[in-house]
Amino acid sequence: MRGWRAVGVAAAVALLSILIVAGLLQFLAPDVAYYLKDRAAEVISGNRGRKIRIALGSSVGSSYRVGTILNRYLSNKAGYELELVVTSSPGNVATLLDPNQRIDLATINSADDEAAKADGVYGLAALESQYFFVIVPNDSPVQEFRDLAGPINPGVREPGQPPTLGERVLDYYGLLTPAEGAPARAWVVRPKKGNVADFEAGHMAAATRTQFLHGDLIEAFFKSGRYRLAPIRDHEALARSIPGTTAASIPAGLYGPTRQIPAAPVPTVAVTMLLVARTDLPGRVARDILDVIYDPRFARDLQFELTEDWGRRVGGLPLHPAAEIYYHRNDLLTSDRIGRASFVASGIAALFAAIQFVVRFRRAERVRARRRLLGSEVAKLQTLRDRIEDAADPAEAQALLREADDLLGQAEQDAAADLLDAAAIQTLRSVHEGCWRALQRQQATQLTRPPAAPQST
Repeated sequence: MRGWRAVGVAAAVALLSILIVAGLLQFLAPDVAYYLKDRAAEVISGNRGRKIRIALGSSVGSSYRVGTILNRYLSNKAGYELELVVTSSPGNVATLLDPNQRIDLATINSADDEAAKADGVYGLAALESQYFFVIVPNDSPVQEFRDLAGPINPGVREPGQPPTLGERVLDYYGLLTPAEGAPARAWVVRPKKGNVADFEAGHMAAATRTQFLHGDLIEAFFKSGRYRLAPIRDHEALARSIPGTTAASIPAGLYGPTRQIPAAPVPTVAVTMLLVARTDLPGRVARDILDVIYDPRFARDLQFELTEDWGRRVGGLPLHPAAEIYYHRNDLLTSDRIGRASFVASGIAALFAAIQFVVRFRRAERVRARRRLLGSEVAKLQTLRDRIEDAADPAEAQALLREADDLLGQAEQDAAADLLDAAAIQTLRSVHEGCWRALQRQQATQLTRPPAAPQST
């Protein structure tokens, strides 16, 4: 019985210790607590070996190139790769939140209003700026964006999905809105044969694309030298009207057979590519991805300039918990951390003081209890001794001595149970010995007493 009781006490102490440590970790080291909970949840759910999926849009766009290079570095550094998912639009939020597709990561741009309004979308990193390209043939009469007319290809999206940035800019200038009594100047068409093939077939008069400066899709447009860029003269006003965009310029001489396109800097707007994730993305995966993104070789391969200070600005989205920990891992010791450490240290000191108080109180209470018990037992034995001395009948004296023996025997058991100390039991033995002596004196008195004279009749 005592063995099971000891096991129960040990289990209770272990459980209490675990709860205390967990509480302290959550308060003092929330990053460690998060990774422990995240790893435990991943193991319990059985998703440890599940393939992580990332939506990247078109296979010829800038986002897909990011995904392929990211996979190459992940394979070398972490030993696994992401599953690259091609979507009709560049990693839109609807794809990320669709439970049927189980997409874990996606690339979007900072002008995506749906991301800002959706719950459950968390930022991992801001990547490079993407520029808004307005592409027209060299023989087009268009001199600036306001001059666009006819069929315009503003990028790909599925029906019901949010408008592309090209459609939003066209709508800003009212080019898709018919004037009173007249048809609209421009209308939207989608690709049929491919970017350049649609131009050559006359399917579109202009196209807009949101891409990196150094991207295969843009290079494919200008490698023949038959296309040019149309500027947006009032790009600063446009940037202030569309949240998530900034005024920018495309540098001269980036494209074409002789690198003469554009001939001069082209004013336009730019957005930031954002890598976003669901909140249940495992923390280890988020950390591995961020380690790759801020590897200088990754930025060199993509021709990016990536810094953590830039990367943590995810367009107003909340950071994924693992990303929040990652970006603050090298922060200096702050007053908040000092305050937490001081609070925990004070709590530990108070706990030790409370333990010392309880131990001393229990010790003093045990001493008082022993004294009370000793006083009670001594008083009982002294009473029995006095009764033995006064007993007139030897049989009565013997009975009283047996009662004293029983009291001493019970006291010996109390001493074995640590209810009495060695000094107390020695005192009781001394008083008990007095009972024996009282019996001996009583017996001696009975032997020396003269017999009573017989009564005469």
